[in-house]
Amino acid sequence: MQFEQQYANTSDSLKIKFLTAIIKNNPNLQAEFTNFIQSEKRVFAEFSANSFLEIVSSTKQKYQDEFEMIDTENPDWENYHETSSGYIEDWEAYQNASEQEFEAIFKLFQSEALNIIISQQIEELIAMLIGLYEATQDAEINDETGSFEDINEFLLSEFKSTLSALIEKLKLAAISDKVIISTIQKFVEHCDSEYPGNPHFVNYFEYLLISLAEKSANPDEILSIIDTSTIERQSLPELVLLLNKNAGNNIEWLQTAIQFYKINNEVAKQLLQYYFEEDMVSFVQTATELMPMANRLWSKFLKDYVSIELDKDLYFSVFYQLTVDEKEINHYKKIREFLSEPEFNKLLEELHWDMVFTVRILEVEKRYESIKIIVEKNGNDSWHYNELITPILNIYPDFCFQHIKNKAIKTIENQRGRGIYERISSWLKLMQIIPGFDFEKKNLILQLYNHKPNLPALKDEMRRAGLMESFV
Repeated sequence: MQFEQQYANTSDSLKIKFLTAIIKNNPNLQAEFTNFIQSEKRVFAEFSANSFLEIVSSTKQKYQDEFEMIDTENPDWENYHETSSGYIEDWEAYQNASEQEFEAIFKLFQSEALNIIISQQIEELIAMLIGLYEATQDAEINDETGSFEDINEFLLSEFKSTLSALIEKLKLAAISDKVIISTIQKFVEHCDSEYPGNPHFVNYFEYLLISLAEKSANPDEILSIIDTSTIERQSLPELVLLLNKNAGNNIEWLQTAIQFYKINNEVAKQLLQYYFEEDMVSFVQTATELMPMANRLWSKFLKDYVSIELDKDLYFSVFYQLTVDEKEINHYKKIREFLSEPEFNKLLEELHWDMVFTVRILEVEKRYESIKIIVEKNGNDSWHYNELITPILNIYPDFCFQHIKNKAIKTIENQRGRGIYERISSWLKLMQIIPGFDFEKKNLILQLYNHKPNLPALKDEMRRAGLMESFV
């Protein structure tokens, strides 16, 4: 049974019993409960737009100063933790050291923000996040060493990571509806005042707003707040879709999804899921339209929805792309009967850089001569020699025996090392699969085992591979 259904079917007395049991010995939940109750009684008029702006400004100044204090030419080596046990270039060490200093600043912010979440001061949280965002964009940091391609872009990426982590915490928090409405109202007012007509700024905070809106019992009120602002709905398409869904505005939900599915993949996924349940014709039309826009994304999403019976062309395009991207032979088997010879050759051309998977396809098609050509052209240098030659061991025994023999002798003459000897032993194990050549096989094994000069590591690897058992 789904949680929502089970929860709805549970009596209030049993819910209270559960709450009492888990909160009784949990100080963190007790504090969160107390703050939740207080926030329900709180008068929000006292938290003015000026107070919101002051927190934005003070946070920005604080963290901008912190960022600008970091000297990328002389990082904090005393607290530097090496990220690799191997050798790294000097520039990389400088970059890692500077990154660690920046990351420590973001961790400090995150620690402060978690306390704000616990205390139900969500308006303050979003004001702080805006201030942190502005600090990442306005910080002027000297980077003469060239440690960063774009230092402000690096700070922005760290901001996004911090924001994502805090969103996950918000999802777990019990937040008063009054706090949610007030927070969104303050955010929208700040956008109108400081970022009118700037969809990029608004979009950075969409998932934060979603995490709050998911908890609200007043989605229509939030929609009204957005619509009476300068923010356009297309700047927050996923939020608008969620609010219409939660408000039960089914017609408007569909209109919104149709309006925004081309500019937002998550909206497109929801629209496709809706069509799959309600309108198969529209599902096929929309999926067919989306596929060329992002083949990789949509083939992966659609693979559990498409079928030959539904639409053969869509099915083919989805699994053709999956064959190229995921290189699973089962994907190929789904489309092989529909492939024309030109399409087959086009597929192999797209896969030319992955010889192992190409050989697997050729093996399915029993095109052994083509596999033999690949071994002839690439077998001497390929790290995947075993996978390339295995399918034709029994098809071209003379060719395979001679190829393995020549490769093993040439390799032992030119290369040394246990890794090399292990690979040579694996080739000789493959050679034993080839029918016939019993005398020649034993001679080659003994020739390599008794190589002059003596190679103890080679002997050891050959024994480990079981090559010497017939000589004992």
